[in-house]
Amino acid sequence: MAFPQSNVQRELTRNKILEELQIQKKQLLLKQGATPTINSSPLTVSTQVVPNAEGGHSMNSHQQRAALQTAHAQSMGYFISQDSLFGNLILPVLPRFDQKKIEERLQCVTGFDKPKAKLEQYITPPHLGSHILYTIQSQFGDLDGKLVADLGCGCGALSIGAAVLSASLVVSFEIDEDALQIFQSNIEDHELTNIDIVQCNVLTIPSRFYKKFDTVLMNPPFGTKNNEGLDMKFLEVALNLSNNVVYSLHKTSTRNHVIKHANALGAKAEVLAELRYDLPATYKFHKKISVDIEVDFYRFTV
Repeated sequence: MAFPQSNVQRELTRNKILEELQIQKKQLLLKQGATPTINSSPLTVSTQVVPNAEGGHSMNSHQQRAALQTAHAQSMGYFISQDSLFGNLILPVLPRFDQKKIEERLQCVTGFDKPKAKLEQYITPPHLGSHILYTIQSQFGDLDGKLVADLGCGCGALSIGAAVLSASLVVSFEIDEDALQIFQSNIEDHELTNIDIVQCNVLTIPSRFYKKFDTVLMNPPFGTKNNEGLDMKFLEVALNLSNNVVYSLHKTSTRNHVIKHANALGAKAEVLAELRYDLPATYKFHKKISVDIEVDFYRFTV
């Protein structure tokens, strides 16, 4: 049984992964080099400090309320005001997020331009993705401050959601260069600096990355048509990469098979929810406008 890493170990591992990515990306078929990032704009609150009757300083109450409202609006954390020698300061305290805000961010993620049927490329609906990410963090705390891998990340919806929820680092693996170009644009649009992308076949991720990640996320191919069994191959890779937990979606009709396979790999499988995946008509062979597919949302512990 593996145990979660301490904060010190996690930071060392994070740095090691970043070094490995920079050195080994060519071996992992990365074609575009290191991922450029854009620094997020710092929270700026303009305040006027005025002397008070006792010779100290304080902010105008109207300005204080405005500053506090600005802090709330621009942050994912709760803010309180605190008196000090220099006036009423606004300090961040408890983290704040809700499922609706996550969904709003995911709605701004650009999806596939020309999805490839052979890769079973479908977008993760914002409503579904936000519920998944909210559950992972609110019930288990498996994103904030964690080292996260996203397998078959596509255009990056789950990666972006994990980064927004303060993952220490998200490493996103994807084989399709076209999808990664869209993903890179999404990273820039969301001004995120805690995501690194790697172009490679998920099934060939080197063993040096095994047990390096606290949390592994994936919405893998369901293993249909010409990809039979691919979902279980993804699961095996995910369990190798994680030192703690894996979250994944699989068709409800395969539940017994998934649980049996996970147990054989030494993992404990728990179905957190049975969801309906609203799959829009994406390819020529789709005859209906959309189809609801029953999927299980799993938590695998290693």
